[in-house]
Amino acid sequence: MRADYNNLRADYNNLRADYNNLRADYNNLRADYNNLRADYNNLRADYDRLLQNASPLLELSQNTTFKIYRKAYQKSLPLLRAIRRWVKK
Repeated sequence: MRADYNNLRADYNNLRADYNNLRADYNNLRADYNNLRADYNNLRADYDRLLQNASPLLELSQNTTFKIYRKAYQKSLPLLRAIRRWVKK
């Protein structure tokens, strides 16, 4: 009877230790998750700030590229018209 009690007590202590270890692991995972979430929020804020700063430059770049292509098209328009007339004949 005494041996059974000691075995049950040992099993209980082992289960309690396992539970405490699992709880510690859970708390560590939760802390890691919170750190990752904070890092994500910081990265998101940095991305938004960079995008906000880059938007005028991007718009200027697109506008400049459009102007360059439009100018090239306008300069080549007489040549394109001549080719169209020549192809129609």
